[in-house]
Amino acid sequence: MVRSAVLALVMLTGAWSFPALAADTPFQEALHAARNNDWEGLSRAQARLGDEHPLQAYLEFHRLRAALPDLSPDRVADYARRYPDSPLPNDIRQLALVAYARDSRWDAARAVYDKAPRSLELSCLYWHAQWQAGNEQALTEARQLWLSGNSRPSACDPIFNAARQKGVIGQAEIWQRMELAFYERSPGLMRYLRPMLDDQPYGTAADLLMDLYGDPEQIKALPKSLPDDQRQVLLAAGFRRLAYTDTVTARQWFEDDRGDLGFTDAALIERSGQRIAWYSTIRGIEDNRDWLDGWLRNHGGDSLVDQRARRAVIEQQWDELPDWIALLPESERKDSRWLYWAGRAAEENGDQQRARDLWQQAAAQRNFYGFLAADRIGEPYHFANAVPTGDKTLPDLAALTRIKMLREQDESGLAWSEWNWLMWHSNESRQRQLAQYALDAGWYDLTVQASIQARAWDVLAWRFPAAHQQRFQEAGRRHHLDPWLAMAIARRESAFYPNARSPVGALGLMQLMPGTAAKVSREAGQGVPGEQQVLNPSTNIELGTRYLSDLLDRFNGNRLLALAAYNAGPGRIAQWLAEEDDAVPVDVWIESIPFRETRDYVQAVLTYRVLFEGLHGNPENRTAMLLLPAEAGTPYSLAMIED
Repeated sequence: MVRSAVLALVMLTGAWSFPALAADTPFQEALHAARNNDWEGLSRAQARLGDEHPLQAYLEFHRLRAALPDLSPDRVADYARRYPDSPLPNDIRQLALVAYARDSRWDAARAVYDKAPRSLELSCLYWHAQWQAGNEQALTEARQLWLSGNSRPSACDPIFNAARQKGVIGQAEIWQRMELAFYERSPGLMRYLRPMLDDQPYGTAADLLMDLYGDPEQIKALPKSLPDDQRQVLLAAGFRRLAYTDTVTARQWFEDDRGDLGFTDAALIERSGQRIAWYSTIRGIEDNRDWLDGWLRNHGGDSLVDQRARRAVIEQQWDELPDWIALLPESERKDSRWLYWAGRAAEENGDQQRARDLWQQAAAQRNFYGFLAADRIGEPYHFANAVPTGDKTLPDLAALTRIKMLREQDESGLAWSEWNWLMWHSNESRQRQLAQYALDAGWYDLTVQASIQARAWDVLAWRFPAAHQQRFQEAGRRHHLDPWLAMAIARRESAFYPNARSPVGALGLMQLMPGTAAKVSREAGQGVPGEQQVLNPSTNIELGTRYLSDLLDRFNGNRLLALAAYNAGPGRIAQWLAEEDDAVPVDVWIESIPFRETRDYVQAVLTYRVLFEGLHGNPENRTAMLLLPAEAGTPYSLAMIED
């Protein structure tokens, strides 16, 4: 795995820069100097630290980094030998490979890795270096890297060009990648690839493929003169695209006209039918329902049957739902979700005893539907909380000393990297010991990470520690907010890692978008916070709880609507609520949320909130905590937010 905190700036800008840090300690002074290439300042600070300082490797790392690309690969290898229990040798190898490749030092590039790195960019550089030494395998590997429907980084271009020059990536591979790009909805990549194709044998088909992306109904105008293999690919692509743009027409043509169109490839027909069935299901298209149900019974597909059963829930087809659940794999039927819905169907169909039996089974599971089922039968929630074992005392590990010192130096990102390296290089028994160690030390984000690595799903003390509890409670009092709910959001959003950054730019414990943080701060009469301020746990919790409080006010205290808005944006909620005449029960509304991510999010946060209060608040109260009475008893419709 490439650690983006180390590599991203090099890959994107070719520069190494850091924000200035306050030099409050000799190490901070030394690290600040090293990061800013102040070698005189570094030497002065290092003299004060001494040669045996536990964090010396970080300072030496920057000396090596600054010496690239002239640095000898022997020094990279020596650094790895001297710091074998650290993530830093891998980081300097990554930087060295990039620097050597840019400087065409191919012998040096080959020396830093004995096998291809996992990162796509680094792998391309590695195989380019191997090709420079005449390794024919490099071109075969390049072909595999090439065959993707997504864009590849520019670092891959040299090895791709070499493979094209040698014919390893030829017209067939370019055409295949165009097809992959079509399926990944990457028209830009298709346009990039098209000039690489000769008119024969694939140029005409490529133009038609691009035309089908814009207007899939052109499948009826495909030339009869096309080679059959190309025609089959184009028909499959056209039906796939038409399933997305006009699902009813796609079904009609697929059902009535595919023979006349010459669509004969059985595998591609199956794939096209599954795609039409998918959109017919998730969009609830009535015109396609009879065809869909027949297709599913004949062709199946676990994910499609799951979606069809979900559609029966959304439409409250309680008489049909048991039949669809029966088609699911046994493992799915025994999951609390489908046990719960089977119970709801039994209840609606008048079989109260069966409903209770099914809910009894569901209530044995520790999750949203397990808790919901427990509330249906008036039983306490089943936490299944395992006691941490802690069978052996941890030996003295230099990594733990470094992690402690880095956290004390406010270098949580570096500490996080050290911790993850330690996790990846420990067996499960050691991981469990480290989880308890982190909990005892108050390293809550590292505790959660260790619980995941150790697969300690039942040790709730590790999975749901009371991180920043006092801060959440104080913020809750200020904003008239349930602190357990805010804590549950932070657990779901970041697993309590304060430096968390999402791919779209959300920051910190409660994953605030910079624009949201600025808006909330201005409304509170404060200035616009910078990124480092938003990452600060106190500031992040203050802004996040204020924003959550605003959402609850906006949605009349309904936590389900507020949580859905927190995840997907407030503007979507009205779209997800029906007219008053079509109001639905709370459980049906949750299942009907169109975005799976948001459905899972609402369920997870409410479940985590129960766990936090049950573990750290009132352990005696473990029933009817999942939904508030108003949330459970109110029909869900636009009437909830009209005022």
